[in-house]
Amino acid sequence: MLSLQYPDRVTGSPNARRAGQYIRRELERLGYPAEVLPFMMWLRGERVQGDNIVAILPGESPQSIALMAHYDGQTTSHQAAEDNASGVGVVLELARVLAGRPHHRGLILVASDAEEWGMIGARALTGFLKARNTVAVISIDYLEQGRAPGLTMACMGQSDGYTPLWLRELVMEAGRSQGVAIHQPESVAEFVERAVEVSPEDQGPLLRAGIPALNLETESADYAATRARYHTTADVFQNFDPASFRGLGATMEQAVATLDRLPPVVSGGMTYLRLSHGQYLARDQLSLLLILALLPIVIAMLFAGSHLVAESRTWPATLGGPLAYSIPPWLALLVLYALTAANILKRWELYPATPKDPFLYEIPLHVLMPLLLALLVGYAVLRRVRVHLRALRPDAQQASFAQDKQALYVWLCFVCLGSFLLNPFAMWFYLGLFAYAALLLVQPRGFVSRAYNSLLLLLAALPLLALLYRFGSEIFLGWRIVWYLVLQAAYGVWSPPAAILFLLAVTLWCRLLTISVLGGPGRGSVT
Repeated sequence: MLSLQYPDRVTGSPNARRAGQYIRRELERLGYPAEVLPFMMWLRGERVQGDNIVAILPGESPQSIALMAHYDGQTTSHQAAEDNASGVGVVLELARVLAGRPHHRGLILVASDAEEWGMIGARALTGFLKARNTVAVISIDYLEQGRAPGLTMACMGQSDGYTPLWLRELVMEAGRSQGVAIHQPESVAEFVERAVEVSPEDQGPLLRAGIPALNLETESADYAATRARYHTTADVFQNFDPASFRGLGATMEQAVATLDRLPPVVSGGMTYLRLSHGQYLARDQLSLLLILALLPIVIAMLFAGSHLVAESRTWPATLGGPLAYSIPPWLALLVLYALTAANILKRWELYPATPKDPFLYEIPLHVLMPLLLALLVGYAVLRRVRVHLRALRPDAQQASFAQDKQALYVWLCFVCLGSFLLNPFAMWFYLGLFAYAALLLVQPRGFVSRAYNSLLLLLAALPLLALLYRFGSEIFLGWRIVWYLVLQAAYGVWSPPAAILFLLAVTLWCRLLTISVLGGPGRGSVT
């Protein structure tokens, strides 16, 4: 019904408003007092209103359980049946099944809006859910055509958080009791997700707010066909298998029943790493492991810093060099923020446009040209700063490879420490190899040493490059994934501290490449 009678449900559109009213009427028909919770957001450079539809079935306990599915669609689709009218259908059917049953905990049913643009509707609901002591949220996003071989669990938070282990195991057990296979991230995959933290489903902002949540979707039986339909007008209501609906619905029904019977829930921390079924590193164990692995880097930083102070009376100028080389990208970042604030770069609330939206494939000249100009101005400033630094350090041309490496490594360690405080998983995924590789660089005296240094630095960049390749393929962008990163910085997916640290890390990588591959003493001087 939702996909056929209310297509083109882009947030803020008349059809989206009518779809929300339809869902509200359906919930009221099933006996749930329902209401619309509006919120404002940026979409394609305009302020629009989104509408969350919520209904509450009170229980005996002050705690609540929530079921959620987003009803908004994409600019590139029409019916948006798989993504995600099907999920709303499951929630409405669960509302019918659960309506007549007694509940210890309250039951909250949500049809969220603006999931496609950064889960803005779910983010707007965090205060509402916290006020009702919501102990767990299960969302549904993407129930596919055809017979699903199983379900997939998504646990990634939006910039912070991860699904607590107790909730993951509870839902896994609910699936097993219904004969439904559920797959969830483990070990390496989970570590990468904790490092990336760009969630594509509604559980993301809830986890960031400290609300235990996860997302369930059906596993694809034909991945190529699913990708071809994704976010296109081919996503229509046809070839759906009732067995897939039953498997997902029965799993969620069992999970709700188990959650309802649990003693008072205190979620606890979300910082641990699941290795496999029944095996995981607890929060204290994982924290100790990450900190111990960081100690050699800190010791190396202290060693390098003490040598700079002892061997050179101009160490302040030596340490200032690497920061000077960061001036051009930092200036471009400021211009990017200004273009976004002025809506010259069309604003989106948080995430850039969804995959396959034409916006992602066009790099507007009126945005690109100011960014290039900022880089040129930054380079001119850099040249003047370098002249000043040379005046402070007359021996710059005779600087040793060791001194240059030490200065760069001191700043690399500061980047590592700052990143560790922001997200230790991200620090180890993006910078761990870089920090250790930089320690092993040797003075370039010939082809072998230059090749060795090149290999170390390429290996250090491999995690980031592999992630960009995978991410670019997954969201159909290819090389434009670089432009997507620029947009993520503009809209705040990456915080300003994270963006500044990233640009400094890239600058340090380039400088280390210069002194370790292209030349000997003096040629690669940081100043």
